[in-house]
Amino acid sequence: MVLRNVRHVLEIRLNLLSVSVPDDEGFNNLLGERKWKLLKGRMVVARAQKMRSLYVMNAKVCQEEANMVDNDSSELWHKRLAHMSLKGMEILSKKNFLPDVAGMNLKPYVYCLAGKQHRVAFHTRSPSRRRNTLDLVHTDVCSMDVRSLGGAQYFVTFLGDHSRRVWAFVLKTKILQAFQQFQARVEKCKRSYNGGKYRGPLNGYCKAQGIKLEKTVPKTPQLNGVAERTNRTINERIRCLLSHA
Repeated sequence: MVLRNVRHVLEIRLNLLSVSVPDDEGFNNLLGERKWKLLKGRMVVARAQKMRSLYVMNAKVCQEEANMVDNDSSELWHKRLAHMSLKGMEILSKKNFLPDVAGMNLKPYVYCLAGKQHRVAFHTRSPSRRRNTLDLVHTDVCSMDVRSLGGAQYFVTFLGDHSRRVWAFVLKTKILQAFQQFQARVEKCKRSYNGGKYRGPLNGYCKAQGIKLEKTVPKTPQLNGVAERTNRTINERIRCLLSHA
């Protein structure tokens, strides 16, 4: 007997099984005289004695199969990876990070449609990248409507123009402390949205450190497209997970 779609809760000390679950799998439940039997045809699969309000089951457990995940479908991995695109999953599959997803067709989930709406980008020129690592770093601060469990209401991303590697930090108030943590890896040029979050202490700090701070036109996130696209990807995955939950 294989139990599927189980829930693992660390705080629960007992394994709980609803009698409706084996009933849906074609097993028969016999209840009476403070006893319970689970049958498959005429074979008794498990027995239990009633103790207070629960039946304590006595059954042999196959140690080789216990606590094993039986469902590694591509659809489940799509949800686990915050509703990642099929192209992204194929890349991970080729690198042997995921099971084979060849020939898979993702359903048009309403969570994906609701979580990935976006503005139209400016296409004035073809994208280009700096030749050396950390020649240019894109950054943007994103404000969330609801604070996290740790009390953070913002997150900031730093993205290398050459490598497209992303570093993300959660923030409660100011960006300066996060940038100081990142400064050891960014010493040449940084491009940001020209908003209030990047003025004041951070602007003065960059001047003192000899770091060039490029600024785009206010209220035009399309001009800071690389950083905005990164934050959009993070926000889309958060919305998809919340919508699915």
